[in-house]
Amino acid sequence: MKKPNKLEVISFVSGFALLAFELVAARVLAPSIGSSTYVWTSVIGIIIAALSFGYWVGGRIADLRSRPTDLVWLLILTTITVLLTQLLYLGTLESVVSFIGDPRLQAVIASTILFAPTSFLLGALGPYLAKLNVVSLKTSGSQVASLSALNSVGGIAGTFVTGFFLFGYVGSRETFSIIIVLLLLNSWIVVPSYRTMQRAVLSVVVLLVTFLPLSTVEGTVNIDTPSSHYQVIDFFYNDQLVRGLTTGPNGIQSAVYASGSSQPVFWYAQEISRLALKEKPDTLLILGGGAFTLPQYLAEQLPDSQIDVVEIDPALEDISAEYFNYEAPANVRPVFQDARSYINQTSKQYDVIIVDVYGDTSIPFSLITKEYGKSIERAVAPGGTVIVNIIAGDVGPCNEVLGAVDAAYRQNLPYVAYSTQPGAAKDRANYIVSYTREAANDAIQKQLPQLKNQPYTDNFSPAERLYYDCQSVG
Repeated sequence: MKKPNKLEVISFVSGFALLAFELVAARVLAPSIGSSTYVWTSVIGIIIAALSFGYWVGGRIADLRSRPTDLVWLLILTTITVLLTQLLYLGTLESVVSFIGDPRLQAVIASTILFAPTSFLLGALGPYLAKLNVVSLKTSGSQVASLSALNSVGGIAGTFVTGFFLFGYVGSRETFSIIIVLLLLNSWIVVPSYRTMQRAVLSVVVLLVTFLPLSTVEGTVNIDTPSSHYQVIDFFYNDQLVRGLTTGPNGIQSAVYASGSSQPVFWYAQEISRLALKEKPDTLLILGGGAFTLPQYLAEQLPDSQIDVVEIDPALEDISAEYFNYEAPANVRPVFQDARSYINQTSKQYDVIIVDVYGDTSIPFSLITKEYGKSIERAVAPGGTVIVNIIAGDVGPCNEVLGAVDAAYRQNLPYVAYSTQPGAAKDRANYIVSYTREAANDAIQKQLPQLKNQPYTDNFSPAERLYYDCQSVG
């Protein structure tokens, strides 16, 4: 196998940079716009559109001229656009969210402003590399193919390195910095002796700006993991200082009092705890660990109970210990696995199952289907209870959410009661819903009437549409 030439190395690195850039692009949108399929659709669609336009423009320029020094400036310009994205994304996202209400449009416009220029230039690079790499029409096919193959291999490497490694150890801004350094180094490969002084000065300036310390909002900590982007924020709630964990712009997933108390902060967590404690379970399953505030409290109140906590992101246990006073009680067993996957595979049965699995303010589509309902029914012990947190409503678009989630459970657990916070809005609020095989009485919960919804299936579950309509309420 021949050693890759300079152009093939550039093709590999540009492929790495493109896929790493795409992943971090979706990550930086999460705190302001969210991380739904709508966001990913916008990021991927805009980047592919910009790439396509770049291919078209780059091909025509390459037909007119084929100077290696052009690659130098193209790579430097690409580096500068990534740097501008790194510097401007926070302010840009703040402006976009302030002036545009529709999150789908927010994602499209933000992606166009922040990610299209870099994608366009990386697209333009491809045809230029191909033109310079072809030295004979007889071997043009293999010469172009080698560039394409190495670009794809670079993209694969960028995907796995960024997703499995970088997001686990550094943040979004630092990932941008790595991309900047790679592209800048790439610009020196082609013609190292070309305008050395000017390029050296420019490179130093770019690196200095790249690694300038970034001021952050006081009381806010940003954390990236392979699974998600989190913010730890301090705020006042009911005149008490509270620390919360967020995964998106629409809500706080978990919270704890700054005083160190493990008492649940929000009404929905208080109500879930009340219902769980009332059952005095020997075994309890919590789907969705969040900041592990609920497992911590229930473990203290139920020292003789075994509590299994299923959470997809293993980094959250350490985050919870560092920022949310989590002490890993002896009777809590964390299971770092997808909630649906665990429910499908487990052979255990639980006296109480608590379901509080939210990404920002939406439940994954796989947890509102007929097949999921059958799986969770098998995991409930005879006489057991499933307690579900549902952000929904009695009326309007959020009522469709209530019906969809309810249908998944009610098909096998037909006795249903619910509670909402006193004074909560009818069109959108936290519903704490209990599902059992047999009728159960509770002084606070009201019977939930049959909503006449058929459960969705793994084949068709329009969760994104349902939650988009519901989030527009209020």
